[in-house]
Amino acid sequence: MRFACPLLPLNLIAVLVAWLVAGVRPAQAEPDTLSSLSQRVKELEARLAPAPAPSNPPDPPKPQPLDVREPPFSEFDYSWTNGANRQPASLLTAGPIDMSIYADVYYLFQFHQPQDHTAFPGTTAPRHNEISLNLASVGIEVSRLHGPIGRVYVQYGTNVQTDVGQDLSTTRGFYLTNVAFQFIQQAAAGWHFDVLHGVNVEAGIFPSYFSLESYFPQENWSYLHAFIADATPYYFSGIRTQIFLTRRFRAELWLVNGWQTLGQWHEYRGGGYDWNWRPTERLVLSNAIYLGQDVQADPDAVRFYTDNSVQVQYYKGPTSGRGFSVKRVSMSADFGYGYEHRGNAPSGNMTGGFLSHRVEWSDRFATTLRGDIFYDQTQAVIQQFPVGSPYSLPNKGAFLGGGISATMDFLPSPWILFRLEYMHREANLPYFSGARGITGPGGVLPTNPGAQMGFVPDLQDRDDRLVVNTTLRL
Repeated sequence: MRFACPLLPLNLIAVLVAWLVAGVRPAQAEPDTLSSLSQRVKELEARLAPAPAPSNPPDPPKPQPLDVREPPFSEFDYSWTNGANRQPASLLTAGPIDMSIYADVYYLFQFHQPQDHTAFPGTTAPRHNEISLNLASVGIEVSRLHGPIGRVYVQYGTNVQTDVGQDLSTTRGFYLTNVAFQFIQQAAAGWHFDVLHGVNVEAGIFPSYFSLESYFPQENWSYLHAFIADATPYYFSGIRTQIFLTRRFRAELWLVNGWQTLGQWHEYRGGGYDWNWRPTERLVLSNAIYLGQDVQADPDAVRFYTDNSVQVQYYKGPTSGRGFSVKRVSMSADFGYGYEHRGNAPSGNMTGGFLSHRVEWSDRFATTLRGDIFYDQTQAVIQQFPVGSPYSLPNKGAFLGGGISATMDFLPSPWILFRLEYMHREANLPYFSGARGITGPGGVLPTNPGAQMGFVPDLQDRDDRLVVNTTLRL
């Protein structure tokens, strides 16, 4: 019995603990609190989970063609070269269309002062002591259409008659006349292929790939042309394929109707190639070859000709700074050689060239000195009297001629050019217009045919000309 009292408190404590354990329950969370926590957990899981891959992923952008990423001849500034337009990009551009307006007006004084005002020979500025229009042209070119390309240029002026107006192939049959075609300077349609740095295939009427000097006097360092330029074609009618093999090299393949003709004299077409390489900003090289039948009454005639040029910019002044500084100094040279085999006449060689030196004193002033020489053993390619003249050159022997010219350019704006030029030439044969002219006292078509009886064209072996020119080009 003495142990009964101590056990009682222990039993009581155990009962109390059991009651507490059984009676106390954890507090229950409110239903709204659980729902909010669950929603936040889901939001966090959504943010941390990786985005599901789309069922149709978008196509990666296609890379631009090589000729768009690296346009040919765009790596350097070639505005210093002879025979190329030195202006900025055309102002007359709308989408895939580039337009052009060209107006070339001149006054020429030929020191022999021919009474018929005909300054023979020459393709540019052929009228003496007159304010005259040498060339007016309006053109449209189509490009940047990822395929179709083409151009149409119409022209007027004395330059039209001295070039296209002398094409006698238009007299072979019908439906090909000077009246229909001489006012078309360029007209072509074709396709551009995004291959290499670009490939163009076109058919139509094109500027010639021969001679360094361009058909447009504004593009040349000199206004009046050298002998070799006037003796070689300014245009071709046919098919041209341009292949830009690299960013600095272009090759061209030509299939044409003839040597500066719209039609063909014989049943075989002419043609050749041209390549132009610009390895650096200061060096441009080119080579061209032509082969064709180009004598009207000789089906056995074959003409071969090669033209070669080199242009070097050997000084370039600083782009900024104080004081006087020459902008650029450049030299261009062109050399040609040809041979014509004849079946019913003597065969012969032709060769010549010119050397030009240009100093660009600033953006506004430039001067050029040029010397040229040309030899034609059978007078196969030198200029003859104009079509429609009742006369012909009296001496049919080998021709050797040369000359020098000095040109001063003033460009108050990139879109207009003022020029002053003097040119002196000599030849081994009487070849240049004299005081009595080359058409006779009654003109080309006199009212009285008898007025030309006994007249002999007045030709001299020396020639001096002074010309003032203004050209607007947009």
